[in-house]
Amino acid sequence: MQGFSGDQHFSICIRCLGRAYAAIGHGLSNVERGRIHLSESAPVLSENNISIVGEEHCSICRSVFMRMGDFTDLALTKSSGYEFNTFLVGSTFPKDVSDEETFIQGLLGNRGESIRKEFNREAGKALSDLTGKSVDKAFPDMTFHFDLEYYQVKLEIRSLYIYGIYRKNRRGIPQTRWIHQGNNGVSVEQIIGDVISKHSQCENYFLHGSGREDVDVRMQGNGREFVLEAQNPKIRSINLKAVQEEINRSGDISVDDLNFTSRETVVKIKGANHDKSYRVTITCDGQLDPQKFGQAISQLSGKDIYQRTPLRVSSRRSDLIRRRNIREMVLEQISGNTAICVVRAEAGTYIKELIHGDEGRTNPSLSSEYGSQLKVQSLDVIWIYR
Repeated sequence: MQGFSGDQHFSICIRCLGRAYAAIGHGLSNVERGRIHLSESAPVLSENNISIVGEEHCSICRSVFMRMGDFTDLALTKSSGYEFNTFLVGSTFPKDVSDEETFIQGLLGNRGESIRKEFNREAGKALSDLTGKSVDKAFPDMTFHFDLEYYQVKLEIRSLYIYGIYRKNRRGIPQTRWIHQGNNGVSVEQIIGDVISKHSQCENYFLHGSGREDVDVRMQGNGREFVLEAQNPKIRSINLKAVQEEINRSGDISVDDLNFTSRETVVKIKGANHDKSYRVTITCDGQLDPQKFGQAISQLSGKDIYQRTPLRVSSRRSDLIRRRNIREMVLEQISGNTAICVVRAEAGTYIKELIHGDEGRTNPSLSSEYGSQLKVQSLDVIWIYR
C-alpha cells in the first residue's frame, strides 16, 4: 500500500465513513452508520485533514453507488440473450481507491468492510430486484464482473455439465475430437456435443470420459460414463429427453441416463478405476491347438502380468512398467485359426498387448504362454464393474 503524507487532503462521504464501522451493529446501512459515528470520528478526521462531502465528490466511492442504475443497465444489456436462474456479482476497484480506503479505515480502528464488498452486495440486490433471479455464492449460473476503473462488466457463464452413459456401436470412432482433425472428424464427443450445442447454443464443448477405449474398439454392455461440458451456454433448460433421442438416431453411438450434474462429477468419474470385461477375437497364422490354447489361458487367469508402456502409445505416455491382475480368462469358442475369449482385467490393463505381447513388453502374455505369435482381430468392452 502506498504511503500517505500528513499534508494530503481526503474527501469522503457519509457512506464511506459508515463503511469503516461495518463490523459494529446489525441491520443498518452504511449511510446510517456514517451518521451515527460522525461525531466520534470528527477529531480523527480533522486531525488527518479528512473532510466529509457528498458522494459525488467522494475520493473513495466516486459516486458509484449513485450510479448503480447505470451499472445494472450495463449488466442487463451484456447478459441479454443468456438464460440464468442464479448469479453472483464481483468487482474490482482502482488500486488508489483501495489504498486510500485502507488508510482511512486504519485511522478509524480497522472495523470496516471494503467498498468492493458493499458494491457487490448492493449490485446483487439491485439485479435481483430487476431480474427476479437469486444470488448464489457457491454455484451461480452467471457471474457479473464489474470493473470500476473502466466502467465495464464482463460475464462468466458457468458451464452446463451433463452426465450420461454411452455405447459405441461401430468401430473407427475415437472418443474425443483429434487435434489434427479439428472439428471435422466424427467422434463420440462430436456426436454428443453437436446435439447439445444446438440445444444449448454453447460456444464449445468437451467430453470427459471415465477412461476411454481405442478407436477400433466397440463400447458395449452397460456402457461408459461421461460428462459433456457445454461452455458458455445461452440456454440452460434444455430438454435432455429430446437430446437423448436425437443423439441415438445417429446409430453410431447411443446414450442414456442423461441428467444435469456438476464439475465434481467430472473429477469423480475420471478418478474411477473399475475392472472391465472384454470380448476379444484372436487369430494365429496357423491352426490353433485347442488344448494348448486352453492351457495358456489357464496360466494367465487370476495371475499378475507386467506391462511396460506399449509401443503404440509410448510417444505420449511415461515409460513405466505396470503390474496388472488378469481376474479371469474364459475361452468361448475356438475353430481353425480363430478363438474368442472373454477377459476380465484390472483397470488400466492393455488387452491387445496382453494377447500379442508387444515384443516382450508385456510379460507374460497369451502369445508367450501359447508359444506362438497371436493377433487381435477385434476387441469389445462388454462390461464395466462400477
